[in-house]
Amino acid sequence: MTITATGIRTLADLNPAGRGANGQEALGKDQFLRLMIAQLKHQDPLDPAKNEQFLAQLAQFSSLEGITNLNESVSAMAASMRSTVTSEASSLVGRSVLVPTNQTLMQGRGLIGNVNVSEPTDDLVVEISDRSGANVRRLSLGPQEAGTTRFIWDGANSSGEPQPPGVYRVKAYANGSGSAQQFPVDLPEYVVSVSLGKDGMLLNLAGGSTVPVANVKEIQ
Repeated sequence: MTITATGIRTLADLNPAGRGANGQEALGKDQFLRLMIAQLKHQDPLDPAKNEQFLAQLAQFSSLEGITNLNESVSAMAASMRSTVTSEASSLVGRSVLVPTNQTLMQGRGLIGNVNVSEPTDDLVVEISDRSGANVRRLSLGPQEAGTTRFIWDGANSSGEPQPPGVYRVKAYANGSGSAQQFPVDLPEYVVSVSLGKDGMLLNLAGGSTVPVANVKEIQ
């Protein structure tokens, strides 16, 4: 009598790469174990699975279980981190933060910001303009080395007249040697709300700009 095993396939035949060409989900550890037991029940008694094959399948099951448990742990950790970041971001609403932006809401008391100087300059200039683009004040900070340079605007124009509250734009550049290279600035801004975007938690600022919460330099 000849016993054949036509139609019986190994686990590797059923799902060699964990995800078939048709895009179906990979086998879970429970399905994997049931398939392995079914294979043992229906194997050819005259040609049983070799020990090496069985051990290899056990190793595959162990790896699959480990990956499944790891994915569950990472998912739980990610959910916990999202909850923490959301809670921390919401606590910033109504607070003043120092963030990379070129415009900010000045409430009549002036402002203090940073210029991120990428290379030494003979004369670092900070210009403040109103929403229409009209120049309000020009601050000459003199020679500066590469690094972060603090500047203060007292809220007055070039004639010493206090400016009304509103949105103002700030530009910093190197003046001299025929160069007008611009440098990024960090300005104080009020957080009015928090939203969730594709890049994570975002702070919506009073001046109209939006920045990721990770970009906050200072909380004032």
